[in-house]
Formats: sequence, C-alpha cells, structure tokens
Amino acid sequence: MGLSQDLLDLADHLSRRERRKPRQASLRRAVSTAYYALFHLLVEDATKHWIGQKNSRLGLARAFEHSNMDRVSKAFQKSNWKGFDGKDVVIPQDLQDVAHAFTDLQAERHRADYNYAARFTRIDVQATVSQVRDAFEQWATVRKDPAADYYLVALLTGNRRRD
Repeated sequence: MGLSQDLLDLADHLSRRERRKPRQASLRRAVSTAYYALFHLLVEDATKHWIGQKNSRLGLARAFEHSNMDRVSKAFQKSNWKGFDGKDVVIPQDLQDVAHAFTDLQAERHRADYNYAARFTRIDVQATVSQVRDAFEQWATVRKDPAADYYLVALLTGNRRRD
C-alpha cells in the first residue's frame, strides 16, 4: 500500500474518529488529508511512470506545485485540451472527473486549513472522503489512456506549451 492509499485510509479514520460529536480538528484534518491522498496518488503515478529509481523519484516529486496542478486540473475538466503539439486531445469523462475532484478538494483543503470560521460536519467530510475514493477508482480506469499521460506532464509543467 502506498502513501496515497494510507492517507485516504487516515482521512476516513479521522472522519469517523469521535462517535458522538466529532471535533472540528479531526474533520479539518480529514479534509486536508483526503486532498493530499489524491495529490500523492497523481504525483506517485507520474514519478513511477517516468523514473524507475525510487530515490530519483523524490527529486521529481518535489517539482509538482499545487497552484499549477489546480490550473491544469481546471483545463482538464473540459472534453478537449489543446496538447503540447497544438492538437486537440480528447479528455475521457473519468479523467475530467478526477481533475474536477482535484480542484474541489484543493479548495476544501484551503477552507479546512485557513478558514477558521468554517464549520464542518461529519456527513460533508465523509462525502469528501468518498469523492477521493471515487477519484482513485476513476484514475485506475483512465491511467493508461494517453490523455492521462498528457495530464501528468501538464501537472508537472504547469501546462506550458508553445501556442
């Protein structure tokens, strides 16, 4: 089991931690941890795909930037994406859904980590964890599609290309 799956399991655990009245700290950590589960799933897949040596992956993994990943994920929520060569790439629905989940989760993580006035409910947090679980499953079905390779490269490069 990789880090991403461990983080997803931890988010689920935190969302259920207190039986009667969940603490906001547990719910906030669950949201943040759920986001990082999806973040690390994508980064792990990219680095495994491009670099065989585990130690070398660490350097590449540090190059992924959250703001770039958010911007790229917004672009991949559409049915087409202008590829690095200028040609249109068809984006499968599962990949669009993963990209949408990423942007939703990043916004929720920001709310959980930085908006002290925000209140979280167990039901909402469990729905967030469920969204990540769904994104994991969708990624498993689409990860071999060429559009997924474009997505991973764009996540790293920030969608920079010659236009």
